[in-house]
Amino acid sequence: IEHLDQIIGGPGLEGRPATAAEMSWLMHRSCALGLPAPRSMPAVPGTSWEPEDLASFTDAADFYAEPYAPTLTVRGRTGSNAGVSSHVVVLTVGQMHGLQIPEVDDPWVQHADRLPVPVEWSARIYVRRPEEVAGELGRQMNKVRSQVKHYTEEHELEPPQSLARQASRVLEIDDEMTSGFTALATRVYSWWRLAVSGQTEREALRYAQQLLELYKPKIAIEHPEAQYALAREFIPGEPIASSAYKRRGSVVWAAAAVPTATAEVGDRRGILLGETCTATRRPVAWDPWMAQEVRDGSGLTAMVAGLGGGKSFLGGGIVYKTLRSGAHWTILDPSGPLSALCDLPELRPFARPINLLNAQPGILNPYRVVAEPQLEHFMDEEDPERAWRRECALAGATRRRLVLDVLTGVLPYEVARLPQTRIVLLRAVRAVGGRYDANPGQVIDALRRDASEHHDHAVVVADFLDELRERMTLLIPESDDDDPYSGARDDRLTVLTMAGLTLPKDGVGREHWTDAEALGVEMLNLAAWLTQRSVYERPKEERKGVWIDEAFFLSEVPTGRVLMNRFARDSRKWNVRVLLSSQVPADFLRIQGFVSLLDSVFVGRLDDEEVQADALRLLKVPVGVGYEQVIAALGRRPGAARSTERDREPRQFIFNDGAGGIERIRVDFSGPHLDHLRAALDTTPGAMPRAAAPVREDQPPAEQGTQAAAQQPAPPVADEDFERAAERELGLSEDAIQVEAVAENGAVRAGQGEARPEQAHAKVGRTESGGPGRDAA
Repeated sequence: IEHLDQIIGGPGLEGRPATAAEMSWLMHRSCALGLPAPRSMPAVPGTSWEPEDLASFTDAADFYAEPYAPTLTVRGRTGSNAGVSSHVVVLTVGQMHGLQIPEVDDPWVQHADRLPVPVEWSARIYVRRPEEVAGELGRQMNKVRSQVKHYTEEHELEPPQSLARQASRVLEIDDEMTSGFTALATRVYSWWRLAVSGQTEREALRYAQQLLELYKPKIAIEHPEAQYALAREFIPGEPIASSAYKRRGSVVWAAAAVPTATAEVGDRRGILLGETCTATRRPVAWDPWMAQEVRDGSGLTAMVAGLGGGKSFLGGGIVYKTLRSGAHWTILDPSGPLSALCDLPELRPFARPINLLNAQPGILNPYRVVAEPQLEHFMDEEDPERAWRRECALAGATRRRLVLDVLTGVLPYEVARLPQTRIVLLRAVRAVGGRYDANPGQVIDALRRDASEHHDHAVVVADFLDELRERMTLLIPESDDDDPYSGARDDRLTVLTMAGLTLPKDGVGREHWTDAEALGVEMLNLAAWLTQRSVYERPKEERKGVWIDEAFFLSEVPTGRVLMNRFARDSRKWNVRVLLSSQVPADFLRIQGFVSLLDSVFVGRLDDEEVQADALRLLKVPVGVGYEQVIAALGRRPGAARSTERDREPRQFIFNDGAGGIERIRVDFSGPHLDHLRAALDTTPGAMPRAAAPVREDQPPAEQGTQAAAQQPAPPVADEDFERAAERELGLSEDAIQVEAVAENGAVRAGQGEARPEQAHAKVGRTESGGPGRDAA
């Protein structure tokens, strides 16, 4: 028994011994086949049971069957089922056609879930010895050869193809068993019984006929005689009633039935997202903070779907429902439609939309989007002051790295790729330091004061940045006294929009970006860091959420990886759920280690085969075994249903809940009480005309903390050890910067031969905004 427990509990099966309560439930259900579940279960001892104790199960119900009757009558005698009777039909699995699972067919046991009534299964599986199988294969092969000889030699006829297929299959099985040492070649024989019940005999037979129709034409479900004896097989320990309908196959075939599969996914608590859209319909509930509070996991969630796949609808529904349950959210929506959430009557007093492109100068100052650590947030550490000082050093290094990457990114590509450009920028950034009250204008001034051997080049870089200063008003405040973060607010929902921002097209190389596109990517990166700032200005234990839409830029800029690492590292400690949505899963896969940091994933419909494979990698599902077609068919209407009208059906996603559950779900926020939410989240052009909502664009972003900026403690005196450690972590040494420049230049030279013809127009001329093109720069 110990050896059997070791095998069953191994990887793949992960079985465990049944408890006394579980065994009691199994006996009650087996001895009362087809009756309702008992309302209460008697207490059972955890020690061994004696044979006399089994009478408490067998006396709960009686089986009755007339000779040659098509059904069995089960009548309850005790408990809540006293006087209740049910008619039961016991069926068995007959001959079976070759199935392709999961490419074409579903697991064949799961077909029964489509019936509107419960179907109970009983399976007896016996493992066969290799020598027994080898002898049977030899006999079968001799039969095939004799039949082929009968056709060809005695009648001079061509043998049918079925004989060739049988001979080929016998040789395949023999090869599987004789080559290699894998257990997947093990052969089994088994009997599979199904029981379906109804209030009357006619009803039970009708359900049995429906079950037969469900399995046609590839699987034959038989209705044998001796219903009483077959029903006794459901009781553990009872012998097999009939050796008829024995099924032979491999363990892979038996596993493909997936008898233990379940459509359950989610956390069984939290907000209701919709339902599973498989054979079994189950509600799907998800608690975005259960991973952090219970499982000690990451709070990262990726949402991937094509155009019209339902990303905005899903994310907006999550924000709406969790916001009303007490969470605080900050949303970065570059295109702007999600600001409609702020106009909902129940959210308007607590929400605030902000168009960053029309906001106060300095709102995207790289030195200010990184929050200053608060000493009171480290009181649970062993040495609060040391932990605070270390975090302050890391925040300063993060600011320096961020301003270095931003200024490098807005420079013309031919200038930015030069190693001396990064060197002079690094020296200027170091001269300014990592104070939260600095700004990029001070870095430009420091470039002009450069006294090194690269002085002339530093002046050239400063001239280029000065030309862009008018476009960078959001990064540089008008004066040192202007601080858009001086006010203190406590909004529950903050939506940051950047409508009208110019971003590069997907697949266009960095060297072909225009000035406006390069600046747009950097501003989007800074806006993402601004959402992260809201996390650190609230108490750690408070539930917080950040949603970054169109998060492709995280893989385009170096500090995107830093931001992802910060989110992954702090999402658990700061109780944050981070939603990242994109149309292309490769945007996330390009970030090293991103998949290992993910907690949950939503994947909507995607059409391209390579994109589907990338989505499966995000889901941590095997690639190349047929699951790509599942993603391609998500929510797709059949050909007969196609018309000129909009598809208003709820969108479907593959949901990985982070706790082992992966299932196809239908996101459904139906009901008249959510009509206004569905209208607000409908991003289809012309879907529903509505008046333009007033946007308070002249106000700074919400201060999520309870203390004003003026009450922040003075930053600690710089510690050289902490500073050096932070610079090494963020790659701010001159050697690391030179290595980055050399690596980038090498990658560009390697890819220049693959430049697409349609990208050539980006090299010359002027941009739409009147700025010089890359070659002109």
